[in-house]
Amino acid sequence: MREVVITPTYHREELLYCCLKRLRGYDDDIPIHVFPDRGSYHRGLLVHSICNEFEAVPHLVPDNDWYGDTSNVMNAYLWAYNAGYERVFYVEDDVMVHSDFFSWHREQQKDFPDLFASMAWIFNREAPISDCLLFQPWIYSIGLCFSQSKLALIAQHATPKYYGDMPGYLEKRFKNPVMLGAVHWEQDGLLQRILDEDKSQTVSPGIAKCSHLGYVRSYGDGADFVKYEEIMEGAESFTDRVNRIEELIADPYRRMKYFGRNIVEREIGCEIPPRIFRYRMTVGEFETEFTSDLELRHLPRVINSVPRTAETVIESV
Repeated sequence: MREVVITPTYHREELLYCCLKRLRGYDDDIPIHVFPDRGSYHRGLLVHSICNEFEAVPHLVPDNDWYGDTSNVMNAYLWAYNAGYERVFYVEDDVMVHSDFFSWHREQQKDFPDLFASMAWIFNREAPISDCLLFQPWIYSIGLCFSQSKLALIAQHATPKYYGDMPGYLEKRFKNPVMLGAVHWEQDGLLQRILDEDKSQTVSPGIAKCSHLGYVRSYGDGADFVKYEEIMEGAESFTDRVNRIEELIADPYRRMKYFGRNIVEREIGCEIPPRIFRYRMTVGEFETEFTSDLELRHLPRVINSVPRTAETVIESV
């Protein structure tokens, strides 16, 4: 069985490092191909260094002005299909695979060969925290695995006709609307429409086989970017930035602040008990006490609606 991992990335080298470290750590031999979007292949050659360390192959992705990451993702799918791979794992740079990621996918693909895809992340955030299987006619583009036959359904849409007018292309090509709203037209919206037309299903685990650090930075500089920079505040070197990501991965209480309790509990496979720290904050003549489940060094910039300044003093009590 010829397998491959395709990993799109864009200006998140510390995430890419942590992602590839886990991919290679859990499979010594599987080919990993990295697709740095919008000419970021040449960004300080850091992508090359990371790929070399984990025996991954970086691809030259020309600069482009297409919207979002769709062209990069779709062209990666097209490359994998044309290369003849029989099983393709799709792992974005903000997806941190768990030790059973590959084995779980392989088992599902073997047991259910007609699946549209197996999905290693959480689909039903309200389902019991139980290592069960969930089947659904919906897809999230997080930690996926496709067979060659299903990838063929996707690769045919890897065309500038789609990239240049994604809403128009989908409206013309797919006659039956899906319950996603008109704005869901990037690559994950395309996959949903293909899945709907194929009348197949996806499978997901009750306990995730990967963790998703999404919603911390995207192609823009909006609220997600602010969250990401908050995590990275004061991290000057690349090593420091990698360490910040590793700290975030290791601390479920911090991740809950960004991603929600229901997600993080289903990523680690158990309920997260309360954790309470008590602090005293002094600003000039004013003093107040508060509680938090975050450690002192990870407290936010604004506490009880009061921004932290150079004169703010916080201590444990």
